[in-house]
Amino acid sequence: MNKVRIFIADDHELLRAGLRRLVESRPDWEVSGEAADGTQVVQMVLEQKPDVLILDLAMPGANGLAIAAELTKTSPAVQVLIYTGDDDPNLIYGAFEAGAKSFIRKTDDRAQLTSAIEALGRRKPYLTPEVAEILLAAQFRAEKTQELTAREREIVRLLCEGKSNQETATLLEISTRTVEVHRAAVMRKLQLDAFADLVRYAVRHKIVKL
Repeated sequence: MNKVRIFIADDHELLRAGLRRLVESRPDWEVSGEAADGTQVVQMVLEQKPDVLILDLAMPGANGLAIAAELTKTSPAVQVLIYTGDDDPNLIYGAFEAGAKSFIRKTDDRAQLTSAIEALGRRKPYLTPEVAEILLAAQFRAEKTQELTAREREIVRLLCEGKSNQETATLLEISTRTVEVHRAAVMRKLQLDAFADLVRYAVRHKIVKL
């Protein structure tokens, strides 16, 4: 039986040691290599051709999302498992957009990590219930974006570019009250609570570029 070859990329030595022990505890897994600096990861993975890459997002030298995106293009057979202490939903969206097949938080139960490696070793994606919920919410909101009218999109763009309600109204030759009504309607439609959420949403869906 061929072993699943696993590459570990994390700048914390103790964490790499813990991951190494986990991998070595399984007779069907083996560590193909390790890297502590992001600049080393892509080249080493291309040379060693592991089945699974366990990748921290916050590594010195190179951003984990950039590494995942590069390997998706240059070595698509490698299954990328993001293993990070950050659970920002925007990072989760970004990880899967970059080509990752799983996103495990360092605070998750070790069984989740084991299950993720097992799934990726079979070339199957793995989502924890929490990550699945976040991605489903993102999909729902993406679908809702398609329902924004041209006027709503224009108002969102101007507001997120820093225009006030009054400035937006003047530019579009409508009343300030109309801008306020559209803004409130968009927030309800997208199920957003704060204007900062709307800005992040507009950037992510390319309604505005900052």
